[in-house]
Amino acid sequence: MSFGAWRLGLGSALLVVFTFAQVGCGEHKSIEESLKADPKAEFEKSAEYKPTPKKRPPDGLPPPTDAELKAWDRKDPEGEKHLYKFDKANLKKMVNYWNELECFREKMIEEGEKAFGVEPGSPAEEQWYQFKSVFIPFMNIWQQKLFANEPRILEKSKLIGHFLEAHELVMNGYPKSYNESDRTLIQTQDAHWTIVENKIAKYVKSIDGEWPAKPDLTDPKQKEAHDKFCQKALNPPKQGPRKKTVGGGGGGKKQIDMGKPDF
Repeated sequence: MSFGAWRLGLGSALLVVFTFAQVGCGEHKSIEESLKADPKAEFEKSAEYKPTPKKRPPDGLPPPTDAELKAWDRKDPEGEKHLYKFDKANLKKMVNYWNELECFREKMIEEGEKAFGVEPGSPAEEQWYQFKSVFIPFMNIWQQKLFANEPRILEKSKLIGHFLEAHELVMNGYPKSYNESDRTLIQTQDAHWTIVENKIAKYVKSIDGEWPAKPDLTDPKQKEAHDKFCQKALNPPKQGPRKKTVGGGGGGKKQIDMGKPDF
């Protein structure tokens, strides 16, 4: 190959490379430009985009009428009737739950008063600490058992909301108040408890029920019955380990320990 032919071939090759480079630069954006680009805006500028405008309400619409506002605020007259029916039909059982809560409150106050104002680190303060470490978990278990024995009671009863409010006072409100040895805080818990009691009494009266009066603890017979009930509430029957019979056939049957129940 002559030198002239070689130069001609090299020039043609360079021209092709330069042409492709120019085409590539014209078709592709830099990374920075691609990041700044708005795909939605570019699509709306393209011929493929066909807008579908939505109808908007005109300006200056009149405000809602009184009838419309009243309709929005309407209460379903049947809304809570099923709660009333359950509480009325199960009032005796619900009263029993409340009486147990009163026993728990009395016990918490009794032990809290022993620890009121005692010196930190003293035997009395240690006794208060040990009592809480046992009694508060016991209160939690009592609540779990209630839910287990009364499935979906939160949906069936209106009284249960007041019971849980009282339960929180015994499990949390009173212990914190006695921890601070603050008489004002303790009186606040007492006032809260009274409010819950009054709400319960008012509600029971509204469903034509009868909420029993508090026992007169100055009467020996009533005090004896009350103490016996509280003793039972504070010391429920212990459940032993569960066992299950398995096997059979040639190997015979045997019982296996299923462990202790959850509560």
